[in-house]
Amino acid sequence: MKIKLVFAGTPDIAVLLLRALAADDRFEIPLVITQQDRPAGRYLELRMSPIKAEAAVSGIEVFQPENINSEESLELMKSKKPDILLSFAFGQILRRPALDIAKQGCLNVHASLLPKYRGASPIQSALLNSDSITGISLMRMEEKMDTGPVYERFSLAIDPEDNAVTLSMKLAELAAEKIPDALLNLGKAEVQNESQASYCKKITKEDGLIRWNEEASVIFNKIRAFHGWPGSYCLYKNKRLKIVKARLQKQEKADAGQVVSKNGKVLVGTANGCIELVEVQPEGKAVQAIKAFLNGNPDFIGSHL
Repeated sequence: MKIKLVFAGTPDIAVLLLRALAADDRFEIPLVITQQDRPAGRYLELRMSPIKAEAAVSGIEVFQPENINSEESLELMKSKKPDILLSFAFGQILRRPALDIAKQGCLNVHASLLPKYRGASPIQSALLNSDSITGISLMRMEEKMDTGPVYERFSLAIDPEDNAVTLSMKLAELAAEKIPDALLNLGKAEVQNESQASYCKKITKEDGLIRWNEEASVIFNKIRAFHGWPGSYCLYKNKRLKIVKARLQKQEKADAGQVVSKNGKVLVGTANGCIELVEVQPEGKAVQAIKAFLNGNPDFIGSHL
């Protein structure tokens, strides 16, 4: 007998798992729940979530509630009679009535090795803290965020070249590979050790501002962690300059925020060492290699950011 799933998710990281489950004959997905279409892009056109687009390809019914805990939402989910309500980066907190709908409960895939990095930004937090290992956890949802008992943890090594986008894709692939089998073999869930719990906050646009008087490793980790969104940026000639790709050059020295050229490299000084600029994006323009940017901005060398 197939396991009937209601799947709740929104961003790219959840797409491969939905695709894997939809293609797996062991599962039936009568409903996908995702966030409402949001304005995006320069012209703020309404854009569907990646999960909505994936559900459309698979021909699965999509529901986009303003509040998943509303009576309308609860009634629709109940009508599908799911065995499991599975959430992966959905974006809303489920309350007790919603958590109790599925026969085997409401499960969540979280992009960290719980109880580490509970909350909204586990991938960014792993990069910000120079972690070498991360992973995903399959847990039973409770009303408090990411506190429920854990069924399975799957680890993944973080490459020194990884950023938030590449690491998210690797975790998405890991979830698609491991979670379907895990759902079929749910054993006893392990209560999380509260003494080892840590939390991470929601990322804002302001978090992307680079302060060049910080340590080089801190700045480099921010560039990795905020790649994609919100991006890491500073001001050059009173306009935003996004640092898209960089390298850590701890052995080099320059005043904090000073742009210098050494051995063909464009470096910016920090509190201890330098950041080598590889790709940048001027405000309102496309991403450029640093050499192309210098062609149009020869006075960039010697400036202070």
